[in-house]
Amino acid sequence: MFPGSKVSNDNAFWPCIGLTALNVNSSGGFGGKRLVMPERKPQNQFTGDGLQGSVPSSPGSDIEEVDAYTSLAVETREIIDIFLKNFTGLPHSKMGKKQVLSTMKRVVESLVVKHEIAYKGMIARLNLEQNGEDVSFIKTLATEIFSDGITNWGRIASLLTFGAIVCKHQNDRGLSKCVTLVGEEISSYLLTAQRDWLLKNKAWDGFVEFFHVPDTEGAVRNTLMAIGSVATFGAALAYLIR
Repeated sequence: MFPGSKVSNDNAFWPCIGLTALNVNSSGGFGGKRLVMPERKPQNQFTGDGLQGSVPSSPGSDIEEVDAYTSLAVETREIIDIFLKNFTGLPHSKMGKKQVLSTMKRVVESLVVKHEIAYKGMIARLNLEQNGEDVSFIKTLATEIFSDGITNWGRIASLLTFGAIVCKHQNDRGLSKCVTLVGEEISSYLLTAQRDWLLKNKAWDGFVEFFHVPDTEGAVRNTLMAIGSVATFGAALAYLIR
């Protein structure tokens, strides 16, 4: 889509990403050894289905896993859709997690400012004017970002930032439908290729924790309010600025 090579930094953000062809080779088969059936044992509470060492899975755990996947899917699509529409100034009727959305807004806007030239260069190479409403390149880009098998919140933030830049560009051209389409592409990728990683890392609550910025102003304000006399003010101020 656009040439170049990956550029990463210590903060795990990828402002410049090149696309390469992905070649997947698979092979498989069965060896020539004779299949040996396991010895049948009397069924008891430890063997479950009668095969020694077999323990039936818990129906409860399967249900919990399905519920976790469903919850993640709903939350991810909702958060990304709201964020991209807010970023481009489009109206929406959904109510997502405020803390997640505010954190995402802060992180993405920071990346846009820091890497504005790089992102604009990527947009220019895409020749979006010729693609119409086709945003399938988003999935190709996402696959390229994580092609080395490494996943972290910095790379996910970079993908969201690129998606936001594309949405802004297309919406300014009168293609507001692309905002929803880009959100669907990003959500679909994250919920397939990165689903297990998201669940293991506290989903979007983990995103907030990773990019958490201490409220130093609030801490100072609360400390000052707790000071009860002028005599303790000097000591408290010295503690705050040390």
